[in-house]
Amino acid sequence: MNQVRRKAKSRVAWTILGIGVLAALVLSACGGSSGGSSSGGAPTASSGALSTSKSNPNATMIVNVATPIATLDPTFTLATQEVGLDGALYSTLTKSKYTDGPVQGTTEAILDVNGIEPYLAESWKYSNGNKTLTFRLHPNLKFPSGDPLNAEAVKWSLERTVKAKSGGYSVLEENDFKPPLIKSIEAPNPTTVVLNYKRPAPNQLQVLSTPTAGAIYDPKVVEENGGQKEGTPNEYLGTHSAGYGPYLLKSYKPNHEMVLEANPDFFEPAKTKNVIIRFVPDNETLLLDAQSGQADVTLGLSFQAAKSLEGNGCCTVAAFKSRQAQTLNFPINELEPFKSNALPEFKNQKFRQALATAFPYEAILEKVAYGYGQTYNGEWMPAFSWYDPKIGAPLETNIEKAKELMAESGVKTPVSFPIYVSQGAIVEKEIATAAAGAWEELGVNATVQTTSPAKFLEVVYETHDGVTVFIDGPQVIAPDYYWSYDLQCPPNNAFNDTDVCVRKSDAAMKKIPYTTKEPQRQELLNEANLGWIDATPRIWVYNQDAVAVLGKDMTEYASSDLPEVRLWAKG
Repeated sequence: MNQVRRKAKSRVAWTILGIGVLAALVLSACGGSSGGSSSGGAPTASSGALSTSKSNPNATMIVNVATPIATLDPTFTLATQEVGLDGALYSTLTKSKYTDGPVQGTTEAILDVNGIEPYLAESWKYSNGNKTLTFRLHPNLKFPSGDPLNAEAVKWSLERTVKAKSGGYSVLEENDFKPPLIKSIEAPNPTTVVLNYKRPAPNQLQVLSTPTAGAIYDPKVVEENGGQKEGTPNEYLGTHSAGYGPYLLKSYKPNHEMVLEANPDFFEPAKTKNVIIRFVPDNETLLLDAQSGQADVTLGLSFQAAKSLEGNGCCTVAAFKSRQAQTLNFPINELEPFKSNALPEFKNQKFRQALATAFPYEAILEKVAYGYGQTYNGEWMPAFSWYDPKIGAPLETNIEKAKELMAESGVKTPVSFPIYVSQGAIVEKEIATAAAGAWEELGVNATVQTTSPAKFLEVVYETHDGVTVFIDGPQVIAPDYYWSYDLQCPPNNAFNDTDVCVRKSDAAMKKIPYTTKEPQRQELLNEANLGWIDATPRIWVYNQDAVAVLGKDMTEYASSDLPEVRLWAKG
């Protein structure tokens, strides 16, 4: 497991398996500039091209995924593949827009607040200073049970998500809990849903596009199978579907396979009738199936293996923009509710800046990520539409400057602390090992410790007694949503990963929901990012590409961190 999970918080994460630990890497010696060739611009070049033959809507598509999903219940999903695959069985009021991808025949989700279009809702309208959002639904829609998918069903579903108090709840409320962001939900007639908010809520069109927050459930099916208790998962929904989506669930074997069949009554037909999703945690098997054509789509293959397939006639390796990044989280321990002072040196800004300046960004991108990513600095990833490359340019790796910063910090060396990675997090272990090697020249003795997933989460969220390495990124493509779980100051968000508060930056971010015009909005985002960079509360290693291996019969593929099977087709 190399993803971060907990109640009342949701991020995206995709487990990357199978890269062997590069024990021979000596990354600590790579001083000088980190370079700019991989920062900003397009993702890593892709190889091959999709088939130009006509798509076959009656085809059967085989999809190999590295990581099994934990539940089919959207509101209790946190990991990327769960959210996306659950979306095949459910639909939402809105959906992501797509633009042309790096390979002919492919598209990729637009990573922008406004990258949204209608889905179950025919239209919407903001009013009351963006504090009221009114949806008009498609009429005459029905769940597979025959019950109507109307405004009352939408209202019930969103209230069910709030009642569940899980990942979907935190996304729906945008971590803005006290008082709740959503004041009320109304269904004045069968095709009208009205949401009232305590403040302007321009991100809600994005929020409601993710199944975690916005999936619409059949109230009758849920109530007949246990209903929804406060803060408790519904066991039935963990292995069954109660949605109206592009696919019906034909069978499901947890940790092994799920079989989907296109829903003939869905108002937007899926592009492929039959889809078999196989969960294959073994990297060698993933590679062999991709090479032999046994899989039409492969997700989660190691970067090393994907690189080996570039130029191979078996398939196309495509690298897309992604909202995910590898990160080293520092244990700063400045704020409530955490009071641990296990590593007081991390409260020292110059000490954190020294570690960041000595970090071997480009070497890790090349030797660990095999070039599938982009280096950058700051809170905003290059894949985001609001990223400013002048402000977020990669930090130069400079050992001499790092030594100067360490001297300025006044921290007495040697300093010792652990770098924690979760079991099975191979990429993260390589990053941690490289960081430890680079920091030796600063008089820092960092030891890499592999721990259980439960222990790892305890360190991230409770004890803060070491550096942690994991892959991270937001479900909702909105800067203030992202900020809310990373650096938001108290009192509203107690789930601040870094446990640091940059007051000036936080003040700028609190203005974003009220600021819709440019260039004022971008100026606020840049101001917040400059404050983040100065504070250096963590190290963003690289913005990771979303890599897919596509078989030679594939004719259409849409890339998203939340995979949308309904848009994939083969000849």
